[in-house]
This record gives sequence, C-alpha cells and structure tokens, in this order.
Amino acid sequence: MKSISTIIGVALLFLAGLCYFINWHALVPAFTVLGIAIMTRKALEPLIIGCALGFLLLASHGGSAEFFPEGKGMIFPLNMFDGLYSSISRDAHDQGLIWVILVCILYGAFVQMVVASGGIKAVGKYSENHVKTKKQSLLMTYWVSFFFFLDDYFSALSVGNTMRPITDKFGVSRDKLALVLTFVCVPLTIIFPISTWTIFYGSQLTAIEGGVLDSAGHAITSPIEAFLHTIPYNFSAWISLLFGALVVYEFIPDFKGIKDAEAAVVIEDKKEKPNKKAKKEGKILYFLMPLLILIWCTVFPYPWDFNYWGSSFEFDINYIFGNIDALRGVATACVFTYLYFLTFKIIDFHKISNNFVKGLETITFVLAVLGFTYLLKDVQNALGFNDFVASHLQGISWLNSVTLPFIVFAMVAWICWATGSNWGIYAILVPTTAILSTTIGADFWLTQGALASGTVWGAAACFFSDNRVLTAQSCKVDMMGHGISQFPYQLIIFVVSSILYLFAGFIL
Repeated sequence: MKSISTIIGVALLFLAGLCYFINWHALVPAFTVLGIAIMTRKALEPLIIGCALGFLLLASHGGSAEFFPEGKGMIFPLNMFDGLYSSISRDAHDQGLIWVILVCILYGAFVQMVVASGGIKAVGKYSENHVKTKKQSLLMTYWVSFFFFLDDYFSALSVGNTMRPITDKFGVSRDKLALVLTFVCVPLTIIFPISTWTIFYGSQLTAIEGGVLDSAGHAITSPIEAFLHTIPYNFSAWISLLFGALVVYEFIPDFKGIKDAEAAVVIEDKKEKPNKKAKKEGKILYFLMPLLILIWCTVFPYPWDFNYWGSSFEFDINYIFGNIDALRGVATACVFTYLYFLTFKIIDFHKISNNFVKGLETITFVLAVLGFTYLLKDVQNALGFNDFVASHLQGISWLNSVTLPFIVFAMVAWICWATGSNWGIYAILVPTTAILSTTIGADFWLTQGALASGTVWGAAACFFSDNRVLTAQSCKVDMMGHGISQFPYQLIIFVVSSILYLFAGFIL
C-alpha cells in the first residue's frame, strides 16, 4: 500500500512540475498538496507547502490582485504572511471561516463535556444490551448516524465518539468505523431538507440573478423549497448511503485497506479494577438532554424571539425551518450543558471547566488545517484556478444538454477533492452552471443536483477536507490512512454517479 501511495504521489508531483513548465500555474499548488499528502499521509504540512509554493508563484509570475491586494509586489515569504492575514480577515468578514471556526471549537467543547459526564458511556452501555455481534455494532453505527442530520460536523464528532467504545469491544477496526461515518455524515446533510448545507446551498440558488422558477412558473424565494428540487438528483449522496448499507450488511466485502485494518485488530479483554471509591455512573439523560437542546435550538429560534413566534407564525415547513443555525444551536447547548451539569452536581466545577477547555484544545489541529485550506483556495483563485477551469470547460466541443450534468459533476467533484473546499464552490459555480444549463437547454435542477452531488463526493473523498479531519479525530485514526483506505469505495461511487448523470442527461 505504501509503495502504491509513493508511486501516485510522485506522479502527482511530476504533474505539478509539468504544469509549471507549460505555464498552468493555477494547477501547481493542488497537485503538489495531493502528491505530498498521499506520500506522507499528513494533512497540515502538505497544505503549508502548497500555499508557500502558490505565494512563490505569485511573487515571481504575478496573479490576480483581487484576493491579496495588500501583498501586491511583495517578495516571498512576506506575501504569504500577509496573505494568511488577508485570507482569514476576508473569510471572517464574509462570516465563512469565522462561522466554521466557532462551530468546530464549540462542538469540540460540547462533545467533551458530554463525554466527561458519562452520558455517552451510558449510551454505549445501553447499546451493549442490544448489540451482541460485530455486525450489529456496525449496523447501529450506520443507523444512529441518521439522527445527526443537522450538520456533518455534528454527525462526525458525535457518532464517532459515541460508537467507538462499542465497535472497539467487538473488534471493529477504527478505520472501518470511520469508513461508515464517511458513507453517511456528508451525504445525509445534502439530501435531508433540514441541515446547514440545505440553507447555504438553497440560499445560493435563490440568489441567482433573475431567480429560479418551479414547475408552475412561480419564482422560488425559499432556500428550502429551492433545495428540495435538487434532492432527487444528488446521485452520489444516495449511492453513498446505499453503498454504506451494503458494506455494513456485508453484501460488499472489505477492500484491501480496510481488510488489513480489520486483520490487525486485537480485542483486549479489559477487566475493570475495583476502585476503592466508587465513581458516580453516568446516565443516558446526561447525553439526551444536551442533544435535544442542541437539535431544538439549531432548528428553532429562542422562545422569546417574537419576530418568529409572534402573531405571524405559520405552520409551514419553509417558515418553521427557515431559521436553522448550527452556531446558535451549539452555543446554546454548550451554555445549557455547562449549567445543567453544575446545577445538578453531575460534574464538579473544576472538572467541567477543565473538560470545556480540553474540548477547545482538541480542535486546534482542525482549525490549523481549516485555516490553510481556506488560504490554499484563495491562493489558487489568485493564480486563476477558477478561470482556468471555466475556460477549459467552455472549450469542450461536445458540451451539450446531455453531457453538461456529467461534466459539472465530474469537474466539481475533482475540484473539491483537490482543494478540500466545497461550500466555496457553490458561490462560484451555482451562477455559472445556471447560465450554462439555460444557454444549452440542459435540465436546470439536474445540473444543480450534479453540482451539489459533486461537492458532496469531493468533501467525502478528499484526504484533508474539514469533515475528514473531524471524522479521523472522533474515531481516533490517522487522517491520511483513513483517507486512503476509504478512497477505493469513493471511486466506485464516482463511477456509478457519473453513469447515472449521463443516463439522466439523455432522458431529461
């Protein structure tokens, strides 16, 4: 496996060098990051090297001054230091990066407090009464993931930490646990009409110049209503969920990477030593109460928000779920959990404070990776990455109403895989694909579904995406090792999805 990774990594670095010599500078950082990441199985260092290389190219060959205007004319590495500040400031101002950072660190603190209370351990003990085999532990992992539909971060952190002790007990490798989460976490949030992805992607659709129309010819103004039209066409998400079910029900055998991880598992018969001082056992309520608060406050505004609950309140799905906010939910849940545990003396003050801080610290690596992921996206844009892709897309002679959904899916999937960015793609390509589908007569919703599907596949398959980092962190596995072991499954999902988009292009 290592020799194959080395060959692929060297090939990607060769491509990076080739792109430099033929003046395709926009592709050099992406191929460099992927090559080094695959060879070293690291995430942070390849991103830093890729960003450094990008800023070196900007200093020597120039690029768009739109993304780093203050650093124009600066020498390397001063332009990189200035660029890091500019990128973070811009994304924070646009509420993109700062939103992700706050959600991540608060989810880390929330999960750590619930773990410290014994609530998740109580769920594990309760589950053990119903889980008797290795297969059943995987089945429970798969189906429990469906209850964490609000956000892929929430799902990856919560399910991983909850199910890991159970799957460990029955000899399931942590790589396979992470694989099952990959099949569900991101795909579920893009096909379930109440999630953070729903609001973000739906808002991009309703913001299209000229608006979008439903089948009756009426303008769609609700992000959820717009999003609902794309759900049937999110092929890679549906296939991923189906593929995950086939894996946990053992209709599909383990591939080499997972098989090797499974073979290396050693089940330790851990016997708890009797403590002189009996510890207070956790209760399921310590897990359920914070979880219910988290879900409720993510979906609904506060009870005293009379602008929402006042006389204008309507029993309409678009009205009820039009204010989903993951940050509001996790912030409220953290405050509630802290006070709940203190008030009922579930955890003493010093322990809960220490665990709150510990939860914040566990996300430090995640934040570093996220920061350089955003920087890599911006430096590639400054080198003309998006313009390069768009110009080559327009140059395809066989681009038509039949092939457009497939081309959009494949292009977006590999862009997201190469850059680790998915949400940013929506803001760039939703208007572009809307114009293309209208111009050449392709089905609008099929094309938009292909776009959403491509971002989902890219986020799930990427070796250093934010969801990959969180999944690896909650399952306690090596991130690059997990990324490589699950990649063959993702390739199958990609191929099947591509065929479906070509087939649908002919029909619709």
